Amino acid sequence: MILELGEFTRVEGNGKAEIIIENGEVKEARVKIVEGPRFFELLTLGRYYWDVPDLEARICAICYLAHSFASVLGIENAFGVKVPEEIQLLRELGLIGEILESHSLHLYLLVVPDLFGYPDAIRMASKHGEIVREGLALKAFGNYIREVIGGREIHGINVKPGGFGRYPTVDELEKIDKSCDALLRFAKRAVNIFATQEVFGAVPRYHIATDGYLYGEKLIASDGERFDYFEHIKEKTLPYSFAKQSHYKESVFMTGALSRLMVKSDKLTPIAKELFEQHNEKLSQGHVSLNNLAQAIELVYSLERAKEIVSTLLDHGIKGENVPIEPKEGEGIGYVEAPRGVLIHHYRIDENGNIAYSNIITPTALNHALMELSLYEEARKHYGAVDENFLKHKLEETVRAFDPCISCSVHFVRI
Repeated sequence: MILELGEFTRVEGNGKAEIIIENGEVKEARVKIVEGPRFFELLTLGRYYWDVPDLEARICAICYLAHSFASVLGIENAFGVKVPEEIQLLRELGLIGEILESHSLHLYLLVVPDLFGYPDAIRMASKHGEIVREGLALKAFGNYIREVIGGREIHGINVKPGGFGRYPTVDELEKIDKSCDALLRFAKRAVNIFATQEVFGAVPRYHIATDGYLYGEKLIASDGERFDYFEHIKEKTLPYSFAKQSHYKESVFMTGALSRLMVKSDKLTPIAKELFEQHNEKLSQGHVSLNNLAQAIELVYSLERAKEIVSTLLDHGIKGENVPIEPKEGEGIGYVEAPRGVLIHHYRIDENGNIAYSNIITPTALNHALMELSLYEEARKHYGAVDENFLKHKLEETVRAFDPCISCSVHFVRI
């Protein structure tokens, strides 16, 4: 018998699941990423390096800056280019804007209705309009930062190897500074809301993140490893999915907000760290559903850190000077924290500055195995004890906790 979980609702992209049941027992869960493959790696082959970040920005409307920055970092590392602190801080600010926009969308519009017993945020707004409005305000602010740094809210083309096409003005930075203070109480309230959510989903054996909070030179794992992805993460194709599946040291792992908090809590800003410590006992249980609470804490972190960055930039002044680049043969990897977790862009570039090899690994592909394990465990827990509609709802909640970006995950398929 196969229990079909149709098109996932309140997630980005198209996915399904099958629960395999034999003799009244749950035997297997399959997460079927059915959105068509998009072959972004192949589209970059032979292209001049300068054009690639703008192309990669089209992978996703929600996390286009993460793709742009991962692409730029991979290219710069291939050429041995180092950029000054100003550019590093502006890149971090852009990633913070993306976290604010994406986490707000996920928490307030896709997950909160589950907590309050509504089928969607629109109907929930009739009685809890204040909560929805707060989420929309946070989302709009994240989009404003993305527009300032990336050139526009969606698929911006301002991120360049060695710097930016345009640098923010003092007025824009001051507006960001003021908004951080005004929105902080909304983010704190979100933490209180999601701290009440019940735990569900599997517990990963490992957490994986970048060695800097939002981007870094290497990956780190909860077992203490610091490594390049190809050393310990192995990918494989599946006959029922257009996304690959990954394992770390042959085990299921997690990446995302919960993983960032569990392996990098020492990098949190003051109020975010207080909230992490306040809820650490619950977060340490490790269940996938706690990713929602972790995202809420990251809203606080993002507002605090954005204010710190803007203050530094305003104190020093914006020079707006790009680093010149001379293309040469090389190989480089860009590691970035997209809202949903680790994003990897790996390039080899020939002597003419053209892309000779490209590999992109997204958070949803990295989390695919844990997603299947979580559905399996939840199905085993509830099958036979509840009606089918409740079971399907619980399974969808489990998928939503990953905040999957399915469209990002479907780059390659074995033909």
